[in-house]
Amino acid sequence: MSTMENDGGDDSTLWGATNEKIYIDVMVDLINKGGMKNGKFSSKEWTNILEALNNKSKRNYNVKQIKQKFNRLRSKHREFSELLQQTRFGWDAETNTVNATDEMWQNYIRVHPKATEFRKKGCDHYKLLGIIFNKSPAIGVFRHASTSDPPNTDDEMELEAESAHVNISRDDPFSTLDKLTSNLRKRTASSSSKHRSKKETRSQ
Repeated sequence: MSTMENDGGDDSTLWGATNEKIYIDVMVDLINKGGMKNGKFSSKEWTNILEALNNKSKRNYNVKQIKQKFNRLRSKHREFSELLQQTRFGWDAETNTVNATDEMWQNYIRVHPKATEFRKKGCDHYKLLGIIFNKSPAIGVFRHASTSDPPNTDDEMELEAESAHVNISRDDPFSTLDKLTSNLRKRTASSSSKHRSKKETRSQ
């Protein structure tokens, strides 16, 4: 059995730019056909992705490897999305480069060390990755229903744990917006009430 069949492998030795693009295209094609339900691929869909990837890449990947790669791509997309939310950072989509001063990079990387990889070059295929991951819920692809079996491999349990961490650490944007709107209404109502009280006191 080859190393490829045994090991999850890293991007440089196992994937390469060409096969990474093939993998992303296969997933996007499946999603465009309605293949991702509730932000995750079913076991059958993972099998279809694997078969299509191996046929097009002429390689012999396994399910564990493509799921690990999926998780790395998701983390990369999330990290780059957070970078682009910084108001002083600019991204040139045509050249895939991020425009920022050295001082800005140093300050940001001090807090987000994984962003170092984007300093020379941005996130490859960022828009395509958005098709895959922007539709996925924060909890991730390994969310199990009560009728499903729990994760039964080391890599699935590891991904489940990481996904749970992401869900806890990042608030739902709509929930956050609701909270802000609610607080603003309360403050406005309180301010109006005080203003009316002052008017009544003066008129008396």
